[in-house]
Amino acid sequence: MIRAAILGGTGYGGMELLRYLVGHPGVEVTALTSRSEEGPVSDRHPHLAGFTRLNFTKETEDVRLRLARENDVVFFAKPHGVSATELPTLLEAAPELRVVDLSGDFRLPDPGQYPTWYGYEHPHPDLLALSEYGLAECGQRDAVRDARLVANPGCHAAASILALWPLARLGLIKGRVSVVSVTGSSGSGARPKQGTHHPERFSNFKAYRPLYHQHLPEVIHAMGGDTRVDFVPHSAPFARGIHVTAFVPVGDATDDAVHEAFTGVYHDEPFVRRHDVPPDLRGCVGTNFVDYCVTPGDGVACVTLAIDNLGKGMAGSAIQNMNLMFGLEETTGLDRPGAGL
Repeated sequence: MIRAAILGGTGYGGMELLRYLVGHPGVEVTALTSRSEEGPVSDRHPHLAGFTRLNFTKETEDVRLRLARENDVVFFAKPHGVSATELPTLLEAAPELRVVDLSGDFRLPDPGQYPTWYGYEHPHPDLLALSEYGLAECGQRDAVRDARLVANPGCHAAASILALWPLARLGLIKGRVSVVSVTGSSGSGARPKQGTHHPERFSNFKAYRPLYHQHLPEVIHAMGGDTRVDFVPHSAPFARGIHVTAFVPVGDATDDAVHEAFTGVYHDEPFVRRHDVPPDLRGCVGTNFVDYCVTPGDGVACVTLAIDNLGKGMAGSAIQNMNLMFGLEETTGLDRPGAGL
């Protein structure tokens, strides 16, 4: 059994990691940490009652070091800027430890981008070369298998890259790409904030951070660095899920060539499902699945794609990456249907 600890257990990331892992046949979750919570985990996350007997572990630096030495893998489920500070001592103290980080602290290979996109100077830029970006379906599978540190993709970035990568891979993108991404309120985290708290979003719809969202450089880097991408995220009045619509100029590529770009990449992918009509969110919420549809026409491909922001956009990808890192079947603990409603 793989021994796993989750650092940061009160937010949606830690909650969803535990929800998947309690049913994972190859993993024993040894600890779920918190700086503020005490007592049974199921008191904070009542939907896990009967599935786990864990109590929250009070987190200190000494506790982190102990967990690093006693576990095979640690999931960081903390806000941006935290793992970049805390992780180096854990890697040094436990040479065999492997880490999956759910924050943005190791997603960008260039340390010079962090002040612009995340608002801080990276405290350990040397570790960026150690990190591998963990989106298996888009060319990172082999790198993840060998990685000691995996940077889990951002939710908007994962959906956008999945929508664009098959065309970028074959050089079929012939101009500036436009991406509209719509996310539910859980994407803003568990702590209520003005403008992102669900009561503020109910019966409301708005764009935010147009053209300057922090997930944009992930998308551009995945496209090879040269593709221009205009990215506009939107806040929607539902709890979870991301729906992307991408408008991609493909020049004189035939409709068959556009379709074959996607089927050639995704036909054997266990979590990617092609649809003949644009997908809705209901089919993938609560899962690690990716549902997509491609509509080519008149020099443009319209790609619509849906994922669960807490699943494929966060915890699902993290566990998929862990499975790869430890040589397990990629779908272990993740192959489950959505709720349907």
